[in-house]
Amino acid sequence: IGNKLEVKGRMMRYYQTGNGDNIFFIHGSMGSVEDWEKLYPLLKDKSRVTAIDRPGMGFSDIEKNDYTLDGNAKIAREIINKLDLKNVIIVGHSYGGAIALRMAIDYDENIKAYLLLAPLGYEIDDPNAGIFTTKMISIPIYGEGLLVFLDPIIGEAMVEKNLLRYMKGDESLFPENFIPFRKELWNKAISMATRARQSDNYNKEIVKYAHKYRGIKHSVSIIVGDNDRKQLLLQCDRLAREIPDCKYVKLKAVNHYIQYARPNEVVKALEELSENN
Repeated sequence: IGNKLEVKGRMMRYYQTGNGDNIFFIHGSMGSVEDWEKLYPLLKDKSRVTAIDRPGMGFSDIEKNDYTLDGNAKIAREIINKLDLKNVIIVGHSYGGAIALRMAIDYDENIKAYLLLAPLGYEIDDPNAGIFTTKMISIPIYGEGLLVFLDPIIGEAMVEKNLLRYMKGDESLFPENFIPFRKELWNKAISMATRARQSDNYNKEIVKYAHKYRGIKHSVSIIVGDNDRKQLLLQCDRLAREIPDCKYVKLKAVNHYIQYARPNEVVKALEELSENN
């Protein structure tokens, strides 16, 4: 599904549906436009929904400066401008939430509000710690060569392990092809290398921005599930304290993929942000 858009020399995949208020989706560390598939039919009658494959993910290209929050934020703004989207609500999930926060730091009158789903916002334990292969993959040029040999061996196992962890307790709420589809889409050298490099850059970047959250002028809502990782829950608690007038919802018995486990809660939050801003 979707279309391609040229953005400063890179071809970016996006999907757009519906008419009405503009909503712009940014997926997490690994992901694609399919990550929002349960929301599209719920939103399309009242909203124009636009989702992207981030640089290096899904079917989007990547350039050397795109392995960062800053690079991703710039690409997102470029796409919003190219598609002439106005008064946009930005929705970011997980690592996409950190990208949305990077965008929110710089006030933009064209952005109406932000909805953050299980967002990262502060330093995390080294995501590559103890994972020799992931550290090696993050090395430019060498990493791609290594992936040619390792991809069939470690790729599918790594994808399935991570997804099962984030789905735990909510498995029945996901479509049958959720894991098989993502094994096929994510298990590519470009996607694995992108994930490794953005993880390698994350902590170094986030410390430059985190102290600026108190100055955010946009309306921000956060939703997180109480079955998510403890480290992420603590980050969401802290974000809710530091972002001015932040609305914070913690859902019971929900893991990381809120858009699959509680899509109606996401729709409700979007409606509130649209009505109040």
